[in-house]
Amino acid sequence: MRKLLLLVFFISNYNFAQEFPSDIWHKGLLVTNLGDTIEGDLKYDFESQSIQLDDGETIKAFNVNNLFFFEIYDKTIRDYRQFYSLMYEVGYDYNVPVLFEMMIEGKISLLLRERIIAETNQSYFPSYYSYGIMPSFSNNYGYVNKVKYDYFFLTDDGKIHKFKGKKKEILSLMQDKYSVMKEYISKNKISLKKMSDIARVVNYYNII
Repeated sequence: MRKLLLLVFFISNYNFAQEFPSDIWHKGLLVTNLGDTIEGDLKYDFESQSIQLDDGETIKAFNVNNLFFFEIYDKTIRDYRQFYSLMYEVGYDYNVPVLFEMMIEGKISLLLRERIIAETNQSYFPSYYSYGIMPSFSNNYGYVNKVKYDYFFLTDDGKIHKFKGKKKEILSLMQDKYSVMKEYISKNKISLKKMSDIARVVNYYNII
């Protein structure tokens, strides 16, 4: 939980700095799907679902097909982060390995997928090409890269469910504690658009 709160806190810093965790080499270790453990500096890429590992001698490349797990120490949040290659259904009865970050592990686990998107950024600047004593101000639309997260729930039957932000989705996965969880979400004014609130719901469900 501490890791997730730190991640929430530093998201804005990532966005301002324009240097994201995926741009940085991190100390860590990697476990292949054959059970081999390799330590070194790691750099991950969610878009290509690939990991580079520098063991001090060579840089090796891994992807979700030959990877089981990797862990990094992320200096930007001063904590460890864990990632898994898990089978995910992308079509009817068709599963492929996909890279996920494990945020909360329990009867229902909270998984994340990180992506960087470009958003329009409106600013104003003076135009000195206008007539008159005072400069006029013109709109300037540019783009800024930001970190966004997609949320997924891993249930104890091994299925991964993508979360689209609806309360009924999360409650349908918590049928055994439906009434308690519905009251908890309402009483605590939970916003299921916030990472921290989603984490609160999952964490509460797992401990009651």
